[in-house]
Amino acid sequence: MGIRLTSAAVLVALFALRTACAGGLDSDSAFQGVPFDSWSAEGHHEGIRWNVETLPAELSPHQRLRLAVRIQLNVRELASRNGNSHLIALAQLQDESGAVWRTQGALKRVSYEQTAFVLPGDYTLSVAAFDPDSGAYSFTRKKIHVAPLKRDPLNDSWKGLPAVEWFAPGEDPPDAWYLPEIAGRMNLPVATRRPVHLDVLLNATPAGKDLGSVTELRRNMDVLIPALKVISQLSLREGSLDVSMLDLVHRRVAAAEAEATQPKAGSLNWAAIREFFAGFNPGVVDVATLESQWKMRSFFEDQLNRVMQAPAHHPAGNGHAVIVLSAPAFFEGSAAEEAPDLDRNSDSRIFYIRYRAIEPEALRPRRRLRPGMRVAPPVPRPMYFFAMPLDDLEKPLEPLNSRIFDVISAEQFRRVLAAVIDQIGKL
Repeated sequence: MGIRLTSAAVLVALFALRTACAGGLDSDSAFQGVPFDSWSAEGHHEGIRWNVETLPAELSPHQRLRLAVRIQLNVRELASRNGNSHLIALAQLQDESGAVWRTQGALKRVSYEQTAFVLPGDYTLSVAAFDPDSGAYSFTRKKIHVAPLKRDPLNDSWKGLPAVEWFAPGEDPPDAWYLPEIAGRMNLPVATRRPVHLDVLLNATPAGKDLGSVTELRRNMDVLIPALKVISQLSLREGSLDVSMLDLVHRRVAAAEAEATQPKAGSLNWAAIREFFAGFNPGVVDVATLESQWKMRSFFEDQLNRVMQAPAHHPAGNGHAVIVLSAPAFFEGSAAEEAPDLDRNSDSRIFYIRYRAIEPEALRPRRRLRPGMRVAPPVPRPMYFFAMPLDDLEKPLEPLNSRIFDVISAEQFRRVLAAVIDQIGKL
């Protein structure tokens, strides 16, 4: 038999929900006044028409295994409420040791998804949907196994991380790219032979025919900002790290190095990155900019020269490395003047990671069909055989003996990061 809440408990739960929707409540508070443990003891119950699906954990651009829990409300269930009821979703993950992690959210649409970064292992997932106005609820429990990565090139990178870190779905950019609420720091030591300074340049500018496209900016930053956050967690022995965000359109550069007040060196200054994107309006591109895209490459080369020639970055006997993070960049038009010469005598080691997420379906070969033709299932090309065309950032880097990596998936970025760590360690 289902459990009915007292009027006082209903008021507590309703207040918790409304405060949570206003962003002023933590997840545990949303469970107060709700008999979640009693529901769990009773087991499966369906007082609200719904369906709960767990998607297999997969490697995310943040280089963490991402587990998604999807709640699908019955359309008639939602329609019968006329938008007047406040449904809450409550989710709990418990590992084999008995440790528990909880989260909550408001069910306002037919489909709702809650996500968490998890470590490999076995978990018990408990999910409830609750109407604090009527006391109606649904509850279900599932066993979940999260498999480790096969042939992981960064085998110890998750050492010391919590088994579960829930994060809010549906955040707006730029928070959706960075996930500032995720505080877990990956274990990425770089055992260098001598002190090494690492400069990271992130190009945040869609170029070519996509210049000015907000959609393209978001698509690029969906993978580049997580990659930047991961790289910022490299632990350079006796080394240091600086990050520069580049807006090639407006010739802007913003530093995003660690704040002195932050507890862990190497943590990015998210406030600076957020401010950078607040003043970044890719949808506003004037005609003069469109006609002189070649100046963007010139500005990029200026910034590259800046970090290569800065004397504080590579004093005598120290090493210096530069990582350039960008989506493929193509600048239309021809240069009206000579671009700045890069310092070819520099002993800086440069890595260009050209990152563009491509769905596996996009790699399937297209074939022309004839009437009556029997079609065998298409065989996708292996992702590691995919090569991007030469772009306008690669051209100036080639003479500098740079290592250039094409990345089209989180798995491939993980292999590239392992290779870059190995190369920096040899400086």
